[in-house]
Amino acid sequence: MKAAIMCSPGDLKIIDTEDPVCPSGGALLKVLACAVCGTDVKMLEHGHRDLRYPRIPGHEVTAEIMEMGDSNSLLREGDRVQVWPGESCGHCRHCLSGNDHLCLGIGIMGFNQDGGMAEELAVKDVSRLVPIGRADPIHLTLAEPLACCINAQEKLEVGEGDTVLIMGAGPLGCINAQLARLMGAKKVLVTELEPQRLKVAPKGLYDRLAVPDTTVISQMVMEETSGEGVDVIIPCTPSVRLDHDTFALLAPGGRICVFSGPRKENSPLPVNLSEVHYREQTLVGSYGNSSRHNRMAVEILRQGELDLNWLLTGRFSLERAKEAFAYASASKGMKAVLTI
Repeated sequence: MKAAIMCSPGDLKIIDTEDPVCPSGGALLKVLACAVCGTDVKMLEHGHRDLRYPRIPGHEVTAEIMEMGDSNSLLREGDRVQVWPGESCGHCRHCLSGNDHLCLGIGIMGFNQDGGMAEELAVKDVSRLVPIGRADPIHLTLAEPLACCINAQEKLEVGEGDTVLIMGAGPLGCINAQLARLMGAKKVLVTELEPQRLKVAPKGLYDRLAVPDTTVISQMVMEETSGEGVDVIIPCTPSVRLDHDTFALLAPGGRICVFSGPRKENSPLPVNLSEVHYREQTLVGSYGNSSRHNRMAVEILRQGELDLNWLLTGRFSLERAKEAFAYASASKGMKAVLTI
């Protein structure tokens, strides 16, 4: 089969490699589509703590079942599915509590296990496969990033009447903005360094947009909240520094999420903990998503509660994977997807 292989930082090759074999109890899949995540770009350019080379990347995957190795499953050959990227143990306290993405022994497709930028994919555990029926498999590649946003907003308890600040309006920032609306947010404020990217955005995605300048953002927030501050902040770019200026944008009782992996130099937090204490502010972390969040995301897209198709601005064949990575890296549009 053909596959994209990350051999080392900066080295992506399209090669012919051995076809995978259907695992006992698992499934062999024909990949239909695989989207390029910002983390994929980061892995190619700089590596990643969970990445092992050589590796077939890709964790935003839809596929068709070619062969089933589990006769007890309700899934059948020919079914179209979305693939949750985690492979957890299934019996630790995290797995049993619905937080299987926190399993200490988890494998992650496209990181330490081969991913979906290939013609075929073997999956050991069929519980990772979520049926998509007749839904567009290209659109359903966005279930995984949507699930990441669901994880974050669940922790942040985004709900009715909240004013939400999204810092960075790339694909994940825009998905978070649409999800916040769905969750009942009263107002969505957005910051973005390259606002021209939002020309393709649907009307009503945000209430107000600002460039990422400390003074400008503060002015926008205070004007839109009558000087109180926002209820929720979701940084969706690693360039955001969670410092005193960022926490100062929060209202009393406000919540902020470490959603986009911060740059190493921005990781130490110069924060006044006295303010966090007296204003009862909350800081939470969010990384990836559980299989529960993933199933929720698939259902939201299948039911049409959110339409994210507009984000898929770049479509490429598997043979053009290098172009897809370059497109995503240059922020020329929103989201690149490989159709296979």
